[in-house]
Amino acid sequence: MALTARWIKLGRLFMVAWLAFFIYPIAAFLTDRFSAETRAFGLLLLFALALIWAWFWTRICAGPDRRFMVPAIVGATLVLTVFTLRTPPQYGSLFLYAVIMAGAAFPWRRGVTAVVVLSVLAGAIELARGESVTTSTGQFINELLVGFATVAGRLLVEANQQLSQAREQIARLAVGEERLRFARDLHDLLGHSLSVIALKSELAGRLIKATPGLAAHEVADIEQVARDALREVRDVVAGYRQPTLNAELAGAREALTAAGIELRAETVHTPLTPGVEAVLAWAVREGATNVMRHSQAKRCAIRIFEKDGDVIVEVVDDGRGGMPEPGSGLRGLRERVLERGGTLTAEPLPHEGFRLRVTLPQPEASLPIDRVTA
Repeated sequence: MALTARWIKLGRLFMVAWLAFFIYPIAAFLTDRFSAETRAFGLLLLFALALIWAWFWTRICAGPDRRFMVPAIVGATLVLTVFTLRTPPQYGSLFLYAVIMAGAAFPWRRGVTAVVVLSVLAGAIELARGESVTTSTGQFINELLVGFATVAGRLLVEANQQLSQAREQIARLAVGEERLRFARDLHDLLGHSLSVIALKSELAGRLIKATPGLAAHEVADIEQVARDALREVRDVVAGYRQPTLNAELAGAREALTAAGIELRAETVHTPLTPGVEAVLAWAVREGATNVMRHSQAKRCAIRIFEKDGDVIVEVVDDGRGGMPEPGSGLRGLRERVLERGGTLTAEPLPHEGFRLRVTLPQPEASLPIDRVTA
């Protein structure tokens, strides 16, 4: 249960309600045979202690008057010392009020020290007003246990506050992570699809006068790509989409062919878990998209193979090479790869071209990938 403002207020009011125990010494002063001076003096001390106690729990303890914490405890201790020494032993002791204040006011190490000191003082005051060693020792132990319980209560409150803060932080991190995932998925989905749409639109524009039939075919493809993109966006919003290698290879072939880039794809028959296959599929999509956008290549090769227990996907082109500016796509892909404990390398080749290489550890799986050679 989180410590909301309402619960904190109720807790403070509960501690103030401990003043109800003052009814016993007040009743004794009003009914027993005390002199008027003693009665007035005792009631005045009780009233002063009640004010300090109420002020402590409503304004000082975790409140705006925290700077008066030590003076309040010292004042309560002095009032209780005088009160205990001026009242007969049969009326007991109220010294535990000062002990509770000390245990609740300080961090636990200082709180334990203050509780021990005040407990010793309570036992010494009992001896000073004529009580036996046994009674004084009992008073010391009683105050000590009550004080330690107060310190433990403070620790529980602090642990509850830290837990509430940790939960809030976890919630904020989860929201941030979900936003990053959503942005990454949308970029990967729409970036590829919109690139295909743009290329096919340019091709249809060139063909519309010379060969209207081919242009109409390209327009139909544009419509289908747009519908597929809309479906994928809906799926990713729902959080259910897991791309497959066969689908991404087919999409890469269509997109690269539309861009006039020859594709050769090779995969091996190897079992993959859905999570690993999804990351490899994202790698194929991102690699093909970058080849279309940046490489000015004529040929592209996509290879998926197994080596030393890892599964590897490579996208290699013969384009202009060079190191591209790191964009959202590569960053998002790198995050996916790292989540699976893999590595990503994006680098220009020595003479010409560029290579994107993703390596993932291969857990036990049962999903086969059919061999494709084109």
